[in-house]
Amino acid sequence: MLLLPQNGWYVGKNNRGYFNTTLQKFAKHYVGSNPEASEQFRALLQDLNARTLGHKIEQCYTFLQQEKNRLQDTGLSVHSIISPISSAFIMSQFAHWLDPQGELLISTQYVRESTVKLVRGGLLPNHTELKPSGSDFIIRTGAQYSAFLSLFDAVREAAPQITSLLPPAYWREYFIWWSMNHRKELITSDTVLMKENDNAELLSSTPTQHLHMEEQDSLSSEYREKADDELASHRSLFIEHEPLLPIPEPWLSENIREVQRHILVDEQVIRRIYHALLSGHVILTGPPGTGKTDLARIIPEVLWRSPMAADSEHMDEAEGPEANGAPGDANNITETAYTTRLVTATDDWSTRTLISGIVPHQKDGQVSYRIQYGHLTTAIMKNWSFQGERTEDWSMLSLQRTRVTTTNSLARGITQTFKGQWLVIDEFNRAPIDRALGDALTALGGHNVLRVGIESGSAELPIPLDFRIIGSLNSFDRNYLNQISEALKRRFAFIEILPPTRAYRREEQSIVLYKALRDLKHLNQDITIEENAVTWAGVVTIQSDAEGIYQCDWDQEHPLFTLFYQVAWPIFEVLRIYRQLGTAQAITLIRQWLTPGILRAFTTADQWMGALDTAFCDIIADQLQVLLPDELDVLIWYLKFDAETFSQRYQQVLDKLVLKPRRLGAHLDALSMLVDERGQPFLCDEDIEHYTDPDEDEELEEIVIEQDILDQVFHLDHPAYHLPHFVRRLRTYKAEHGL
Repeated sequence: MLLLPQNGWYVGKNNRGYFNTTLQKFAKHYVGSNPEASEQFRALLQDLNARTLGHKIEQCYTFLQQEKNRLQDTGLSVHSIISPISSAFIMSQFAHWLDPQGELLISTQYVRESTVKLVRGGLLPNHTELKPSGSDFIIRTGAQYSAFLSLFDAVREAAPQITSLLPPAYWREYFIWWSMNHRKELITSDTVLMKENDNAELLSSTPTQHLHMEEQDSLSSEYREKADDELASHRSLFIEHEPLLPIPEPWLSENIREVQRHILVDEQVIRRIYHALLSGHVILTGPPGTGKTDLARIIPEVLWRSPMAADSEHMDEAEGPEANGAPGDANNITETAYTTRLVTATDDWSTRTLISGIVPHQKDGQVSYRIQYGHLTTAIMKNWSFQGERTEDWSMLSLQRTRVTTTNSLARGITQTFKGQWLVIDEFNRAPIDRALGDALTALGGHNVLRVGIESGSAELPIPLDFRIIGSLNSFDRNYLNQISEALKRRFAFIEILPPTRAYRREEQSIVLYKALRDLKHLNQDITIEENAVTWAGVVTIQSDAEGIYQCDWDQEHPLFTLFYQVAWPIFEVLRIYRQLGTAQAITLIRQWLTPGILRAFTTADQWMGALDTAFCDIIADQLQVLLPDELDVLIWYLKFDAETFSQRYQQVLDKLVLKPRRLGAHLDALSMLVDERGQPFLCDEDIEHYTDPDEDEELEEIVIEQDILDQVFHLDHPAYHLPHFVRRLRTYKAEHGL
């Protein structure tokens, strides 16, 4: 990474991260096992300055090599040992602090490898005393460091008119950065940057192209302004390698409301997911249609948004929306958030699917085989900028944590920059996930290094500290699909996402109508979409308030107003007693119901009722096929009989189930899951225990559920509307159970 002065040019977060890690290794493994190591290192820092730097690099290399041999003999992992070739960077970094005005070159890996590319491209002179080692200049001795500096001294001597345009301090680093950004055009053009044995023509093509003094002044101003912009862009992509950071209030609360604007989930559930992500990976489990997949994508992209600048060191100083950065600045907002890579699990997954594997490749009629990276490896690599040339060299030294620029999944077609990318695995248990993850199980357990197959064998890919996997798991199909091992379970937090309760009835009704009509806009020009609002002229307008809550404004004379609130929604809520239908099913149901009415311009309640009957048959019926006969009976009676007859039959069913405590418990548990509009349960745990586990001296003859509870649970106060086709389907399912 480029290292420049701290007056605005210095950008060294990734190097500081590596430097801090090096010091931590030294304190933990070197000083702890060798009391003399600390004194030896102090001696290296004694009298360190720009003049003595080359000699100190040589001494440091010898010291680190001796310690490496000693620590390897103790069995210490290679990842815990400081590489001796880091001596040039370590000592030049210390020299920069101890002698800030000295003429020195901070030997980061970026600087060394970029210099190799400039030499090989003919843009810098070759040096007989310093030869590249692969893609790097390895600096072990004082002579090698002096030769390294002399490469750039030739540039300054040959073209002072060019180097004078660069910032005086650390002009070499700036020259490297500029040359690397223009390397291709310099190599392919007639411009000569450095000729062998002739250093008089630097950056000149013909004698007529020499600049007058006033032109040079203009170039200097224009060049510096452009360079500032380019460097700022270059710098903003590289970030500190750090753990997933918490979100300070009030941003967290505001971002939770923004999540709820997209999907209706209780705030406490979102906070549970947030807390789980701060500590590790998460699987969202629950019945179909509850928004698990959408939530997995929205939370990383929205919850970690901040209108502040991306520097997380100042996040906790914010006290309000104006504290740091403009709230409406999309780039500032997303640069602290995370985008996601969404993949859907299938039964044929293997290690090749997630990690890597050999695949055939055809070109010009010839078939060859090469390594293809899997979904997990690809997502991890998106977070890194690799400064080397061979994947064998993956390490915290050659990888720099970088931002990710991609399209926004919420605002499709808009490209934005995010802090990183996570992996979302939809339908987690549809794949043999333990087999597909393979050795990644160890990495997810805290090892933080993923072993990946490469062309020459395998290499270790570091996992960013803020990288996460979010899975979605359909709990309804759990018994029919692949099982998850206990080893994998302990690496994830499992958080259940259930349909919204009746306490959120108004909010859910509004968001269902909003999304259904939004999808049907193309069918009728009377349906219009504005920002956070949908209007069906003459029928209803749905829009969100400042808190992100959707509300409906109806023409109450329209037949849909009564049918939606007194027929369609009550029936849907009753079906939910025995089958946890998510908001997605409600949206699909209402969309299917409205489509024929919009196309054929229905005007009467009977027309809309016929369409509703058909919609329940087409969208909901098949999802009720798994219900047991006693549950189907209750639903059929609810749809057929008046309130009094239904209540009598329901009580009779419960009385018959006294001798079947498991089935009785299932019915009562279904009631206990329901809450009223105030969030209070209709049936408490004590009531259920009383009926399902009575005292030994108590003989239970009948179950008594108060009529008031039945009225509320089954909406018995609403007028009865029959759905003959839907009832017929339910009868068919009951008959199939009998067979």
